[in-house]
Amino acid sequence: MTQAEPQGGGIRRRLAQLLGADAGFPIDPDLEPSDPGEPGPGHRPAVSPVHRSHPGVLLAIAAGGFLGALARYELQLAWPVHDGRFPVSTFVINSSGAFLLGLVLTTAMARMHSPVWRYVRLFGCVGTLGAWTTMSTVAVESDSLVRGGSAGLAAAYLAATMVAGVAAAAAGTATGRLPGRAGSVDDTGGADRR
Repeated sequence: MTQAEPQGGGIRRRLAQLLGADAGFPIDPDLEPSDPGEPGPGHRPAVSPVHRSHPGVLLAIAAGGFLGALARYELQLAWPVHDGRFPVSTFVINSSGAFLLGLVLTTAMARMHSPVWRYVRLFGCVGTLGAWTTMSTVAVESDSLVRGGSAGLAAAYLAATMVAGVAAAAAGTATGRLPGRAGSVDDTGGADRR
């Protein structure tokens, strides 16, 4: 710890680094450099942007969305939510989706030089995990709990969903950054291209 660094500053810095706060990844790798939504001076434009209206992009997202929605539907049929009880299946779906989103997105972003990984990001993250996770169901289930007289359980469910989601996404991101993984992001924020 240096003289100018407050106590705990090293821990915060390391945690921020672990979670990717200084990784240098673009917010959206497909933004054009001239885009007014460009996130800042550290933005690294994609080598060849994926055009959002390209049929391959739409097909990757649609196919992933179909699979993610079907999987969530089947799981919720097999593991139904009962009135007045904590909605465990939706909680597990959203927590697992947050973890996988952190893991797959971190891995895909480290390998953006490969066109295949650009479509993995679209298929896996936007399509599959976008349809797998469901904040609208969290809202409906919370409303049902409140209307059923379980406002405390609804508040606990909302808080647990948010905390678990952030923690799971952080764990997925950290897993994607583990040293030694092919294509992982090393401690300096650069891609490890072994």
